[in-house]
Amino acid sequence: MPDLISQLTPSARSLPESGIVKVFNYGRTREGLIALWAGEGDTPTAEPIRAGAKTALDEGQTFYTYQRGTPPLREAIAAYMSRLYGRPMPPDEFFATCGGMQAIQMVVQLIVGAGDEVVVPAPGWPNFAGAILSRGGVPRFVPMQFGAGGWTLDLDRLFGACTERTRALFINTPSNPTGWVASEDELEAILVFARDRGLWVIADEIYGRYYYEGRLAPSFQTLRQPGDRILFVQTFSKNWAMTGWRMGWLQAPPELGQVIENLIQYNTPVLDRKSVV
Repeated sequence: MPDLISQLTPSARSLPESGIVKVFNYGRTREGLIALWAGEGDTPTAEPIRAGAKTALDEGQTFYTYQRGTPPLREAIAAYMSRLYGRPMPPDEFFATCGGMQAIQMVVQLIVGAGDEVVVPAPGWPNFAGAILSRGGVPRFVPMQFGAGGWTLDLDRLFGACTERTRALFINTPSNPTGWVASEDELEAILVFARDRGLWVIADEIYGRYYYEGRLAPSFQTLRQPGDRILFVQTFSKNWAMTGWRMGWLQAPPELGQVIENLIQYNTPVLDRKSVV
C-alpha cells in the first residue's frame, strides 16, 4: 500500500488535530458530563426563528439562492449593525456564510498565500491558526501577559512581530478564551499601525455584546475609515443561540464583492441562506 498521506499537500498534512473536537468526541457519549467543551449555552434557538425556518420550508424555499445571501437577510444584517454601532452600513458590505468559521476561512483565502504571515495574539481560539495553516500561511503568535488585572496585550510586541512577510493582524476582542478586551485607544493604535504598514486587520468581534462595562465592547466598527483594510467575521451562533444552524457573515469593503461571491460559489455552491431571523 502506498503512503497516501505523503501524497497530500503539505498544508493539509500539517493541520493539527483540533483539541476541541478531541474532547468533544471523548465526552459526547458519556452520561452525566456537563458539556463545557464548546462555546454555546443550553438555550434552544428562540421560537420566532424556528417558526421562520419552518415557514420557509413550507413555502418551498429549498432551491438555489443568491450567493451573497438573500437581499432581505443582508438588509436585515446591515440594519442591525447600523443600529448597534450608530453609523450607516450598506447591505453590500455583508455576505452570508456557513457560520463564523467559514467567514474566517474565506478571509484567509482572500489575503493569505503560501509563506505569508499573520500575527495572532495568544492564547487564542485554535481555529485561527488552523485556517492560516490550511492556506500554507504562517501564524506568528504574540504571547499575552496575565497579571492581577487579567490579560493584557503588549502592542510593541504585537507590532514588533511583523515582518516583510506579514499580511495581516488577527484581532479577537473580546477574546476567546481569555476574555481580554481591547480598549478604544489600543484599537486605534492597531489601526494606525496597519494603515502605515499596508496590513489587513481580521476583526473577530463575535463576543462584542458579551461585555459588562457598557452596551458594547470597543470596536473597529466605530473607528474605521473609508479605505481601511478591515475584514470582520461574525456569526449568528452566540447572540441568537444558533450554533447548530451554521450561519454567519463576512463584512468587507463593497469593492471586494465579486471576489467574495466567487469564493462563496466555489466553497458552498448549493447553500441556501434564507432570511429566517
